[in-house]
Amino acid sequence: MVIADKDSITTQQSDSENSMAMVEFPTGIGWTRRGDEEPEEDRCPFNRPKIRQVYNALPFVIRYSLFWMRYFGRREKLFINTYRPLKHNKYYGVPCGGIGCGSIGRDLRGGFCKFALRPGLVERKVDFVKADQFILNIRHKGATVKQIVLCAITDIHSNKQDSTLKTWDFSLRPENVAYVGLYPRSWTKFEIPELNITVVSRQISPVIQKEYKDSSLPTTVFVFDIINQSDKEYDVCIAFTFRNGTGNRRWHDENNCHTHSFERGAIKGMMLEHTINQMPCTYALGAKAKTGMNEAGISGFDPNGSGEEIWQDLYENGSLTMKDGHTGSEKGIAVSLSTRIAPFSTTSEPLEFALAWHMPKVHFGLNRRLLTRWYAHFFSLESSAAADIAIYALEKFDCWEKQIEAWQTPILKHPHLPDWLKSALFNELYFLTDGGSIWLQYDEEWRNQEPHLSEYTIEQLKKYGRFGYLESWEYRMINTYDVHFYASFALAELYPNLEHVIQAEMNDHIERTEEKLTKYHMEGDIAPRKVKNRVPHDLGNPAKDPWLLTNAYVMHDTGKWKDLNLKFILTSFRDYYLILKRDSKFLKFIWPSIKNLIEEALQCWDRDGDGMIENFGTADQTYDAWKMCGVSAYCGSLWLASLRVAIEMAKDIGDLATSQRYELLLESAKKAYVSKLWNGKYFNFDEGSLSQSTIMADQLCGYWYLQSIEPNLVHDLLPKEYVKSSLDAIFEYNVMKFGNGRLGAVNGMCPDGKLDQFYIQADEVWTGITYALASFYIQQGDPQRGFDLAYGCYNTCYNRSGLQYQTPEAIYRKKFYRAIGYMRPLSVWSIFHALRQHYNLLDPDSDLLEPVKMWKPYSWLNENNEPSAESS
Repeated sequence: MVIADKDSITTQQSDSENSMAMVEFPTGIGWTRRGDEEPEEDRCPFNRPKIRQVYNALPFVIRYSLFWMRYFGRREKLFINTYRPLKHNKYYGVPCGGIGCGSIGRDLRGGFCKFALRPGLVERKVDFVKADQFILNIRHKGATVKQIVLCAITDIHSNKQDSTLKTWDFSLRPENVAYVGLYPRSWTKFEIPELNITVVSRQISPVIQKEYKDSSLPTTVFVFDIINQSDKEYDVCIAFTFRNGTGNRRWHDENNCHTHSFERGAIKGMMLEHTINQMPCTYALGAKAKTGMNEAGISGFDPNGSGEEIWQDLYENGSLTMKDGHTGSEKGIAVSLSTRIAPFSTTSEPLEFALAWHMPKVHFGLNRRLLTRWYAHFFSLESSAAADIAIYALEKFDCWEKQIEAWQTPILKHPHLPDWLKSALFNELYFLTDGGSIWLQYDEEWRNQEPHLSEYTIEQLKKYGRFGYLESWEYRMINTYDVHFYASFALAELYPNLEHVIQAEMNDHIERTEEKLTKYHMEGDIAPRKVKNRVPHDLGNPAKDPWLLTNAYVMHDTGKWKDLNLKFILTSFRDYYLILKRDSKFLKFIWPSIKNLIEEALQCWDRDGDGMIENFGTADQTYDAWKMCGVSAYCGSLWLASLRVAIEMAKDIGDLATSQRYELLLESAKKAYVSKLWNGKYFNFDEGSLSQSTIMADQLCGYWYLQSIEPNLVHDLLPKEYVKSSLDAIFEYNVMKFGNGRLGAVNGMCPDGKLDQFYIQADEVWTGITYALASFYIQQGDPQRGFDLAYGCYNTCYNRSGLQYQTPEAIYRKKFYRAIGYMRPLSVWSIFHALRQHYNLLDPDSDLLEPVKMWKPYSWLNENNEPSAESS
């Protein structure tokens, strides 16, 4: 559910007092769930291809299986582990941390999980780390009446052989927990009904639009408000505990840990030095005592013991009083804050804690070079900087929240946007923190190690650093470009300088070659890893050595793919036109590549000389298990749009001869595209594959993207009535005839209303494509269909299937999904872009969206839950 079922917690004080205390537990925003609420659908990773699909793929299966067996015992090195896909965790919440600094996941019921501190690698070895907790102590008249861990993960009790921390009370019931997630913040409410006590925790990470310092920091602040709705006075303490490592035994056993205390003004804390994969990492916990609170307490403990020493200290004293007496190879640290609460009141000041992880020097899997994270530009490389970061967070988070609210409020308060869309826009940004994101400082050694880097790119790297993120948690490839094409709407809107850096780096890779011969699994081809005049598929596997070893994806020879080069052309123009406001320096930088890529396409991919490129009967584009033959709607539309923007760039740079030549070429290509694919209702999938007559949801991808840049540029690209008819067909078939419109848009539907099951992927809903298609409807003046379409996808992932904060690449009509934690759903920001571009979204006086029905999600369904007549 999106809207919480309870109002903000309001606490009436006793009659003798004349004030009202209010603690906010937000309603009507973000994503909400109770701790005991289960998703209605039980989904799992896709593992049941059709017999025909298996038969057609047998050569690939054999080749990939041999490749897979060579990595026995070191599966992490695989760029894709097809035979062991990741299963979702239905309790994930908003992750901790900024961007590109590593992340730590949260369980909505209170735990810490899913550490991604090694660059580009997301660890899911354990569902939670038992020692990483908040502990609540409540005392009345000098005696403890309740002490409990603020964590309702029921699996803690399932492992009878785990005797660690056996003295800790993990009996909090899930039904006494409620959660609201609105990245980069979240709220968790814990009820202690027997004492009429409520604890509300607020989690804040410093992710702020167009802010390039604090947004990179490896820290999160936790703020606790406690409500006493009883007639008794209580002394309340919260302790924050954390252990070394990530839950992975390999890192726990690496070496001895060292702890240190720190203090600055009212802030006290503990640091824990250890290593993760031989990379030094220092955790820091900080606590800030305010007026009316006791001094912060600190302690160390043995996370593998019974936990009695710290538990009893807290129980007997109402705060931590021990010094760190534990020594050993594994260690835990703790801080505490305590305060007094009068009857029928709340804490006069919130209890504030910070978690920081300082891991400034990192390496990738092959450990060839030591790299420095971007945030370390602002803090020391010494381990003591962990304390500095925690202190900085506690002193700065009020400012962060104001900046976050200034960014989010115009959207959250918009009267004509549905609540689920507000949630989708912000919560899908979790991937910027938790998508294995990497943000590095420029190193002068890169000039020698990466001689292809241009002076233009180096200038950008020095200013803004190097940025990368995964295709998905299990598809370990950095900056997968065919997917980034869709996801880049988020970076372009929120961190345009990082998008600029990615584009500049991609430009430098076009001419670069990697001559090493590689056997590709799908077709069995043997070819160089990277050839000239091709945009790389990706910049490498973080388990190996990205940026030095690119094109980790060896399913296909992507030098033969038709979409990568074209997507680069379109994205370059988008960045030039919208982000850099037609900056001539950038245009001079990219124009030679644009021109070369156009000429290369004509020479290599236009076999009949009609100006339109063809596909060669393989899955030679982002739909990498869906073969295209001859002219295809998808790649053909990208080609038309690429020619159109190339004409604009040629004019701007003064190359009039080229612009005139491309204008003639575009006219010829348009005629070929329409004559070969238009069937009177929509554009056929392609000319000659098994899916020839299939209705493809993404058939007009190029038109959509071009219109998102500048609507005037699509004026005569294709007949408007053809575009409208195609979108009508897609909605009728791919949306309404697939799950009654409740899932999004399936990739391919046959004109007889049946699923295209000739190829794997044709019968999938790609979440990122659905969001992009929704923005297309909005661009075309149909926001109602856009909202309804996107809602089906969001509702399935976040509410019905427990896939929140791990949105997959694909969902099926029933039971299955594929590739959780995927990059492409960031395309939801294309919806924001379309609304701002066509409906003056951020103009408070605009009423253009007023006619759109947003209170009834499936507005096209009649009272019998069937498509209404108007929907067709």
